[in-house]
Amino acid sequence: MNMKKTAIVISMIMAIGSTAHAGLSSLGALSSKLTESATGVSSSNIDLAGFFTQAKAANSMFIDSRTALASLLASKKDSDELKTKQKSLKTTSDPKEKNAIQKEIIAMSSAVLEASKKDEQATVEKLSALDSKQKQLLLNSASNFAIASLTARELAINSKQVSMSIMSNPSSLSNTGLSLVDAKDVVSDITGIAKNSSMALVEYPKLFKKAGIEFKMPASSTEKPKDISSLL
Repeated sequence: MNMKKTAIVISMIMAIGSTAHAGLSSLGALSSKLTESATGVSSSNIDLAGFFTQAKAANSMFIDSRTALASLLASKKDSDELKTKQKSLKTTSDPKEKNAIQKEIIAMSSAVLEASKKDEQATVEKLSALDSKQKQLLLNSASNFAIASLTARELAINSKQVSMSIMSNPSSLSNTGLSLVDAKDVVSDITGIAKNSSMALVEYPKLFKKAGIEFKMPASSTEKPKDISSLL
């Protein structure tokens, strides 16, 4: 083979290699686009710190607002107990003790709210009998309850992608202050709130209307939360 033919062959090989490389790059880009299309989030642009900051805030608002609502609908004994537990939660610094108290509050609140849904007539009567201060607490708490639920619905859209991201790369949590177990719990909490959001967005507003209480549903998750601390 003379020098001219050798040069032609080398050029052809280089062209084939370049085309193959371009093809692989295109496939990689296509794969990324397909992942983004299927999950709603590109694997390279997930803001984990932002996600978990919003998720923790929404979860805290959800628990506080549900507890406030439960304290209004519970018997006096249960209502007083819930308020006592809330005070203990604020004054306790031990993480394990705080976690235990919070679980008790969540369990009590859930039991009260589930019971209020089953006995609709009694709940409407109780709502109708609330005084002005209690009604303000009810409306503010219901508003926060709805905002937390709307936020959870939005975050839940990306929860699967977030879970996949942290499982494949746990070190990505380094700037969130969360362990892998804690992060999975937060994602689970947000998913749970989103799945059960009808209580805040549909069921309770209907009960308020039956009790003659005018409730303005928050327009979006970006609406400013109400301050309920001064009313508790």
